[in-house]
Amino acid sequence: MRIRSTLGLVSVICFLVFVSSLTAQDLGSQFKKIKGGIYVQSAMETNSNCGVILTQEGVVLVDSGFNPTDSRAVLDAVKKLTPRPIRFLIDTETHPDHTTGHFVFSPPTIIINHTGAGEAMRKDFDPERLNTLMKQSPAMREAAQGYRLVAPQLEYGDKLTLRLGERTIEVLHLKNVHSGADSAIWLPQERVLFAASAMGPRRLNNIRPFVTIQDMLHAIRMMKALNPEIVVPGHGSPGPPSMFDDAERYYAVLLERVGAMARAGKTLDQMKAELKMPEYAAWANQERLPNNIEAAYRAVQGSK
Repeated sequence: MRIRSTLGLVSVICFLVFVSSLTAQDLGSQFKKIKGGIYVQSAMETNSNCGVILTQEGVVLVDSGFNPTDSRAVLDAVKKLTPRPIRFLIDTETHPDHTTGHFVFSPPTIIINHTGAGEAMRKDFDPERLNTLMKQSPAMREAAQGYRLVAPQLEYGDKLTLRLGERTIEVLHLKNVHSGADSAIWLPQERVLFAASAMGPRRLNNIRPFVTIQDMLHAIRMMKALNPEIVVPGHGSPGPPSMFDDAERYYAVLLERVGAMARAGKTLDQMKAELKMPEYAAWANQERLPNNIEAAYRAVQGSK
């Protein structure tokens, strides 16, 4: 028993030394190290984030990159960081800016998302996407070779717990917050949360007709209650959990103003034309304010 324990300890120490020596390498400006063995890749502030989680038994990715060139960059970075395979890729949503690069990794990587993700991806699949990608640049044309739709091979219910090496990774369903199937990824020991696109720091969300502000607030409060140290949104820079407070305040103000205008007899079109949110004028994606107003109007009408 002592021999086995000693060998296990030596294995852990060797792994940590190995990772420590490799993390000093320059992975490029796309990558940020947020904790030991945990990285985030985003080529631009507006692009989707891709997480890289190293473990003693392999790598776990969170999403597959904004486009095929980003996905190839992630694959190259993983090869620099560890000789271990990419065991799992966990989707935070179904949209192509998070899932197009699946073909770069799977097979053999197993892709995970909530029940219904595969159906949603197949329904929204655009076969012309490959031609569109290839026209962007020679680098994109090369990176997109072999592109095909790869849907999750593993779909879970409300929660999935993945134990790989020294890490515990919890996959949590987020209902009606952004896409056809959304998941948050929580590392309780490291207190790192991948919060999907339920919200983003200092930006307006694209609230689709099936999404409700009530469900978004429920998801935000659930994730906030985990008490994370670092939050990685679906888009935007990783940061402190105060981004949840910012989002809650924004929706409270939006609901209050839409509610007041509804009580004054304003129509939805009048609200879109007249409602102002000057406190949030500096937030990104201002073009989404009309669909945010629509969502708030649905919430106000539903509460009557």
